[in-house]
Amino acid sequence: MPSETPLTVDDFDAIAYRAAALDDPTPVVAELIAAVERGPVEDDETAAHAFILAAEITERAGDLPGALGYARRATEVPGEDGLARAGYAELLVKSGREKEGRELFDALRPELLQDPHAPAYVGEALDACGLGAVAEEWLSVAARTIVEENQFGPEDDSDDLGVLDLLFAVLTERHRIRESMEFPHDELDGLFHEMEDALDEDEPVESGQALLYWPEAELAQVLQRWPERADIYGLDWLDHRTNVERTLAAWSSTGVTRIALIPGSMAGLLAYAAEAGVDPGDREAQADYAADRADGGELTEWPPQRNGACWCASGAKYKKCCLPRSRA
Repeated sequence: MPSETPLTVDDFDAIAYRAAALDDPTPVVAELIAAVERGPVEDDETAAHAFILAAEITERAGDLPGALGYARRATEVPGEDGLARAGYAELLVKSGREKEGRELFDALRPELLQDPHAPAYVGEALDACGLGAVAEEWLSVAARTIVEENQFGPEDDSDDLGVLDLLFAVLTERHRIRESMEFPHDELDGLFHEMEDALDEDEPVESGQALLYWPEAELAQVLQRWPERADIYGLDWLDHRTNVERTLAAWSSTGVTRIALIPGSMAGLLAYAAEAGVDPGDREAQADYAADRADGGELTEWPPQRNGACWCASGAKYKKCCLPRSRA
């Protein structure tokens, strides 16, 4: 009998994660689609997320027409947001249907002045399908429009944090694209750095924190040997990744800078414990092992680029893998 518990974003991510290890991810895609169609699903956003995952996996497998079909289905979910439409527009352009894709992008352009998430998903989608120059132009116009309509700078005392957040989001994505295209620094790049510096000045002094995490195979060994450590590391690999991402996101939200991950290994822990003469299962010993790894410079910087490989080594992009796990 099907479960009555609604499927969540994490449930679909757990299914999609398995595709990274397969030469033919078709069965995983089929499982995603069957799960969302069978339901129940937590909400419309979750259903759209499942179709987006299916599209990304299918595109990575080289089946662009199939990916386009799943992306289209994501846009047909009631209440879907601009992220699904941006992904569909990107695939339309990649499929040689540039006119249709550009029309859909044009319809999304007003979001750049309304939604602080839009600069990232519109800019990334345009850039990914070879329209980086269009993204740079649109973001430049959006930034100048916000500045002219509100008449403030990076040190302004305005209470309208929503507008400031929107401006910073536009400038951040614009700066990223301009750097990738090796454009010369201009006044809006300067404004981006001024706002970035202003944000840094408001952050607490605390910085340089790192968190131990266990890659999937290592976590399995740790939990098999010390099942009681599930209260620290999580019940399984999905739970562990979620806990790690949320912890790091919480640090970041309180102003912690220079955040890093410390990859652990069972062999490394046992060797450290033997040399130090401590019990490898002791919590304090495991914390000391993490500190020793950090002192040795064995760190992975966090967060990755949104379009870069996820820190968990799933093979998926960070924005579609562990980044969504930071949501409470």
